[in-house]
Amino acid sequence: MEPSSDKQQQRQITDEATPTQTTTNATTKINKQIQQSNPGVPPQGAQFEYLNHPADIILHSWGTDLPSSLCNIALCMFGYITSLESISTNEAESNEHGSHMVAEGHDMRSLVYSFLDEWLYNFHAFDFVANAITIEEINLDKWTVVSSGKGEVMDISRHPQGMEVKAITYSGMRIDEKEGRVDIYVVVDI
Repeated sequence: MEPSSDKQQQRQITDEATPTQTTTNATTKINKQIQQSNPGVPPQGAQFEYLNHPADIILHSWGTDLPSSLCNIALCMFGYITSLESISTNEAESNEHGSHMVAEGHDMRSLVYSFLDEWLYNFHAFDFVANAITIEEINLDKWTVVSSGKGEVMDISRHPQGMEVKAITYSGMRIDEKEGRVDIYVVVDI
């Protein structure tokens, strides 16, 4: 089941799209000039997309390295919950609810799962939605990642409601690493 959009179809963004997203120090920020504001539809130039699944939705992100792809997969999830463009940055709420998120795993798949699950738990506990994610530290020997996000507490009067993401799953999870590009695919339960 997909959130409603004007065309009722998925828009897929390719590498050839004009970039409106920058990655600096593993920080991904959405350009505020983007015109599209429907939840579940990636902004033009985003480094993520939504793929069909028989019962759920597949989040697909990419980046030049693992930290940038992790940032993009979290933004992909938040973009399915609400419009990323509607999220402002509230420093106090970002510091209280979006700082120092620690995820631990025992391998790459469990690390990706834990990373997304921490952000989803944080959303369910505090209604915090992020429009920028920063990877502060990543240690693949210990399988840990520390991240922070900028955003605000969701307010249904200002943030259009997309689909509820109930859980992260291991089903169909893939992490494809090539030189200069990392793709992450995660099925989320909606």
